[in-house]
Amino acid sequence: MTKTNDLKKSASLKAMDYLARRDHSEKELREKLSRTYEAEEVEHAIEYVHSNGWMMPPHELSLKVTESLNRKKKSYFFIINYLRQKGLPTVEMNADIEFEKALSILELKAKDLSDYKHLHSLLKNRGFDTDIIRKVINEIRRDS
Repeated sequence: MTKTNDLKKSASLKAMDYLARRDHSEKELREKLSRTYEAEEVEHAIEYVHSNGWMMPPHELSLKVTESLNRKKKSYFFIINYLRQKGLPTVEMNADIEFEKALSILELKAKDLSDYKHLHSLLKNRGFDTDIIRKVINEIRRDS
């Protein structure tokens, strides 16, 4: 085996290693491999993982990542920025999920639910939409 084949094989093996640990977008995998390997080797590795069906389709990966970030109570704006950084398509916002996440954050983090400015800034700093913030604060006012 020639040295060129060894390098291509090692780039492919590294790509397999990355994908075995967690799903990666093509952009993310390309960036990681480019740190160590030449462009030709990276292309070969990307083709190799695609031909073996080891990469999730971008839309499916976006949905999987979105579900994970929703469980971590990340805002929609945080999620779409994260997806863009990874080179993945964005997903539609679900207002009900956003509302539940924001309400849950306030219940966990807010010490004084009557300090509406503090509640607003707490959610705004986490990237929640103004309409969602308003609905959550109105819900808290109604319950108080």
